[in-house]
Amino acid sequence: MARHGKKKIRFGSKGKKIEDFVDPNKDPHSYLKRFILEENYRDWFNRNYPDSTIYDAVGLNEWDYNAMEKKLSPDQDTTENEPEPEPELESESKIETESTDTSEIPPPEPVISEEQQNLTKKRTDILFWMRFCFAMIGGAIATFLFEEIDGDEERRWTSIIFMIVLFIITCFIAKGMKINFPKADRKKLVTTGMGSFIFLYLFAWIMTYTLLNLPRDDFSLPFT
Repeated sequence: MARHGKKKIRFGSKGKKIEDFVDPNKDPHSYLKRFILEENYRDWFNRNYPDSTIYDAVGLNEWDYNAMEKKLSPDQDTTENEPEPEPELESESKIETESTDTSEIPPPEPVISEEQQNLTKKRTDILFWMRFCFAMIGGAIATFLFEEIDGDEERRWTSIIFMIVLFIITCFIAKGMKINFPKADRKKLVTTGMGSFIFLYLFAWIMTYTLLNLPRDDFSLPFT
């Protein structure tokens, strides 16, 4: 019996994990087409999704990819030996021919030259050592700055809040340094040297506090 009514457009195979760059409102075949035709886009995908294939990433299968590759091949007559579409895919061909707007597909990342990579590495090292200095100096300053606060608990939390404020300041400085991290590595503006910053701040704070109170008989460490 013939089916009537408007057919649903199938955007990917059921049960497949769709990657986050895929727009559910666009025809997934357009991603295959761009992957086959554009070398920069192909390099971008292979670099960011090395464990996935383009057809799995958009919810299709290898048959769909082979059909698209055959259709776009200059050595093949696209009007002959064309795989017959499944009944539910009749509307997909229409979408593919009518929709040429790929503005919402993530653009390929520009190729970073060796000189740019060296500059990024140099600025990353500067960011690390800047946080190193902030931690050591900030920890020492905290000892003198909060010495007059009564109560070990209040002094402890005030110093920790001061440490967090210092780290946030370094994040703003890092942003102003315009380090050319790839889009996928932008979090390095925050994570670079973060563990060392926390450790060194606490070390400098406890060490200066201990040395400052060493002559006394009743001194206690800030975390005791």
